[in-house]
Amino acid sequence: MPKQTFKEKLDSGQFLLGTWSQSASPENLEIIGYAGFDYTIIDTEHGYFGLETAENLVRAAEAANISPLVRVELNAANLVLKALDIGAEGVVVPQITNEQEAAQAISYARYYPDGSRGACPCIRAGKHYVQDWSHYATKANREAIIVLLIEGREGIANIEPILNTPGVNAIMIGPFDLSVSLGVGGQLDHPLVIDFMRDTIALCKSRNIHIFVPNFDLDLEQARAAIDAWADLGATLFTVGTDKLFFAHHMQHIKQSIRGD
Repeated sequence: MPKQTFKEKLDSGQFLLGTWSQSASPENLEIIGYAGFDYTIIDTEHGYFGLETAENLVRAAEAANISPLVRVELNAANLVLKALDIGAEGVVVPQITNEQEAAQAISYARYYPDGSRGACPCIRAGKHYVQDWSHYATKANREAIIVLLIEGREGIANIEPILNTPGVNAIMIGPFDLSVSLGVGGQLDHPLVIDFMRDTIALCKSRNIHIFVPNFDLDLEQARAAIDAWADLGATLFTVGTDKLFFAHHMQHIKQSIRGD
């Protein structure tokens, strides 16, 4: 049975669960895939590695049947291009604050005539020119997911213009960042936060735009309750923790359980 692409997963409307890969470990990423996660975001912004390492992490994701996205360091043409060239099914572009930046990120990820992505047939994503490149280019324009990461006050204030940018297919808003921007830092259940998320989810649905909601709560009952609450509002895409966060937490728990300190 052919592997389901990340776009196909998104378009199905099913509940999708992912995490962040911040360690430069193909083995860790394979474990995430074998555990049944739908996708992972390979984090080259906060992970201590670059796209050369990310390429092997993408290979590990493919081997473990999990969709790889790459968070790039900046909204820059060469970084978006290379992340897609190595085979990522999408890119997460940080610090989007307005529609001009949103349009830039989208253009960087699309080949002419839809955008300005540099074209080369001898790239890993296009099977190194062993297969027909024009077929790959058409497929890439149709299927590559560009996740606009809206993290600050300016981006929150410009949410509607950003969503109205032609070609937007996905956004991510961190509830904690949102609470800070709204002046209620850390109060994730504050009415201002809930109302904004509800309104944003509705705006996204009306425009057929996907919205990712990250969660970093190590209390799994609280994490599940928060995710259930966002799902009740209509969100379907969630991340939990990071590989490093889970490893650190479980190692600490094991040590405390064995030594009692």
